[in-house]
Amino acid sequence: MDLSVVGKKYPIFIYEVGSEKIIEYAKATLLKNPYSIKKTKRKLLIAPPTFVATYAFKALRYVFDDKELGMNVPNVMHAEQTFEFGEVVKSGDIISTKVELKNGFSKENKNGDKIDFLVVISESKNQKKQIVCNGRWVLVEKYNV
Repeated sequence: MDLSVVGKKYPIFIYEVGSEKIIEYAKATLLKNPYSIKKTKRKLLIAPPTFVATYAFKALRYVFDDKELGMNVPNVMHAEQTFEFGEVVKSGDIISTKVELKNGFSKENKNGDKIDFLVVISESKNQKKQIVCNGRWVLVEKYNV
């Protein structure tokens, strides 16, 4: 991958959180939390924290599809991720996620293979401009596979 593009920022990705998507996610992950399955008194569903995979990962598609970055996706591994959560995500929220290539570096392993590390950060806010989740994702691309 071309690490000279580190610092690049991608367009904001907008995701509207629908009740049906929270229910589908809860069923797929065998979640038993009633707040994610049955609507609250205010007719809302509460998304579990791991629902971040739904709205933030779609914004990360910009990174994987970036021809300028030139990532060879079959050689890429998802090495690490961390999240800092803010406001609770609820049905009806409109989540805006921005993604940036924060850092990148190369190393060589003991076999002489080049390995590129790319640190991607994401920031997701609701329609009230409140942070719902900040993410840090580390991707690794190995050459001579």
